[in-house]
Amino acid sequence: MDEGFKENYIMAAIRKFFFFLDPKRTGRIYIKDMLTSTILAELYELRQERYSEEDLGQNWFSIQYATSLHQRFNKLDTDKNGFLKKEDLSKYSKGLSTIVIDRIFEEYPTINGEMNYKGFL
Repeated sequence: MDEGFKENYIMAAIRKFFFFLDPKRTGRIYIKDMLTSTILAELYELRQERYSEEDLGQNWFSIQYATSLHQRFNKLDTDKNGFLKKEDLSKYSKGLSTIVIDRIFEEYPTINGEMNYKGFL
C-alpha cells in the first residue's frame, strides 16, 4: 500500500465498522458485536491466498475497493477542493433524488455545507 493512501484506507475501514456497528452514533463499538459481525469476517477473507481480482473489488477492506471509493470521490469533486457539494453528490447515482441528498447532508457533518471524504464514506 502506498504510504500516502494509508490514512484514507484506515478511515474507510473504520467508517464501515462504525456505520454498521454503531447505529446510534455513540462513538463506541462493543467488542462482542465486532467479533460476531460479518464485517470482521469480510476483513479476514483477505487472508485467503486464492482471492480473485473480482472478489477483491467487492471486498470493502481490499486496497482495490478503497482506491475505487477514493477515485469516485475525487471524480465527483468537480472543483477539486476536497469537498462535495449537493450538486456533486447528485452525480453519484441516478437513484439519489434531491430529497435523499438533502437528508444525507442533514444527517452527516458538513463544513460550510460541503461534505468531506470522511462524510462521503
